[in-house]
Amino acid sequence: MNDERLIKIIEDLEECKSDINECLEVLEKYKEDQLITKLAKSSLRQLFVGFHTILEDFCSIALREIRRFKIGISLSDSFKLLRKSDVIDERTYLFLEKSRLVRNRISHRYKEPSHEELLEHIVNNTDKIDIIINIAKKFLRKYS
Repeated sequence: MNDERLIKIIEDLEECKSDINECLEVLEKYKEDQLITKLAKSSLRQLFVGFHTILEDFCSIALREIRRFKIGISLSDSFKLLRKSDVIDERTYLFLEKSRLVRNRISHRYKEPSHEELLEHIVNNTDKIDIIINIAKKFLRKYS
């Protein structure tokens, strides 16, 4: 286990979650200010995509630790293997799959989600980010 890498991933996930929460607060507090709202919406999209980049790193480490890693494995297949191996539960798996699809729509610019759709997805699932962080922390404790 690469503890340093996992610690960095956990720190990055926590920072990303904090930044997402700040964006949500700004959007609520300054909803009448068009410029601030525009910037916060843009930041929220980038943070959401960034969350998935960090998540890919975590999946790579987790799959290596449970000896299920394959070179070139897709994120979708990674989620399936983590679910099959009981690293994540069904509810978390469904969140991650939906999130991955939303992220793809943002990153690849096809049928890009509206701000409202992205905001709803994030607000309804902020607790899942904590679940992912806690799973990562369990790996740190288990393999340290």
